[in-house]
Amino acid sequence: MDAAAAAGVLAALAPSWSAAVVLASYLAYLAAAGALLPGKLVAGAVLPDSSRLHYRCNGLLSLLLLLGLSALGVYTGWMTPTVVADRGLELLSTTFTFSVIVSFLLYYTGLRSRHQSSSLKPHATGSFIEDWWFGVQLNPHFMRVDLKFFFIRAGMMAWLFINLSLLAKSYLAGSVNRAVILYQFFCGWYIIDYFIHEEFMTSTWDIIAERLGFMLVFGDLVFIPFTFTIQGWWLLRNKVELPLLASVANCIIFLIGYSFPCPSQ
Repeated sequence: MDAAAAAGVLAALAPSWSAAVVLASYLAYLAAAGALLPGKLVAGAVLPDSSRLHYRCNGLLSLLLLLGLSALGVYTGWMTPTVVADRGLELLSTTFTFSVIVSFLLYYTGLRSRHQSSSLKPHATGSFIEDWWFGVQLNPHFMRVDLKFFFIRAGMMAWLFINLSLLAKSYLAGSVNRAVILYQFFCGWYIIDYFIHEEFMTSTWDIIAERLGFMLVFGDLVFIPFTFTIQGWWLLRNKVELPLLASVANCIIFLIGYSFPCPSQ
């Protein structure tokens, strides 16, 4: 990579106000949809103080509504379908910066909390790095929003929307082929299935045992959407003509993996 190309990458990696607006709008929608849309109220695991949190599992409805609103925005010309793909690196750095800031706020508010609830009372080790990385509180809330459950939902939906924006960019470039279609289908199937069975997430180790710090915030908001879409970015820049036999083999492997029973948590 020459100096000009490296400078271009560094410039694209700089956080931007436009990326911040996209991120803020997305998170604001999820917060509003999560609070207002109907959904099954699921009781979480019993905490050490015998209390338990309840989760409104309306992620699928929130996702479908957001897809509909996005389609309407594209149809009316209010937004471009490549808005995410056009700002990929900007969104990556902006979301990373947001994750760092949120982690510091969680650390600060966690240490100041005197709440006696098992999910909110501080669990500090005295090590700044450990407490910032792993978190201080189990299930911190902000304006009645369970942040851990919220961030997981945000990351999974962002994965789908990045993929769809990449698909739109591939379509405009005339590079949609069998490899792109299979990649989009497999990821879309997995994500939709996740939201159909969202209530099962309330009993996973992330929710019931791990405190919310940088590790989970970064994992949910940055790692899931931006690393799980690397294949999509690669296919956008590398035209791969997948043979029919390879396509069939990929489908069989996907179906075997999808059907294989997972151990319960």
